[in-house]
Amino acid sequence: MNTAHPQEIKPGSMPPNASISRKLREFYNAVQEEGIPDRFLDLLERLEQAEKNAKSVNVK
Repeated sequence: MNTAHPQEIKPGSMPPNASISRKLREFYNAVQEEGIPDRFLDLLERLEQAEKNAKSVNVK
C-alpha cells in the first residue's frame, strides 16, 4: 500500500511559505502601528456631522 507523505522538512530549515508568512506578518504589524493621518480624521468628523445633520432634517 502506497500512502502519500508530506514532504519532510529538515531540522533548521523553514517550510517554503514560512518566509512569505513572516514578511506579511511584519508588514501587517507595521501598518497597524502607523497613525491615522489628520486629514483622514477630519474627513471622518465631517462625515459624522453630515450624517447627524441629515438625521435631524429627516426627523422634522
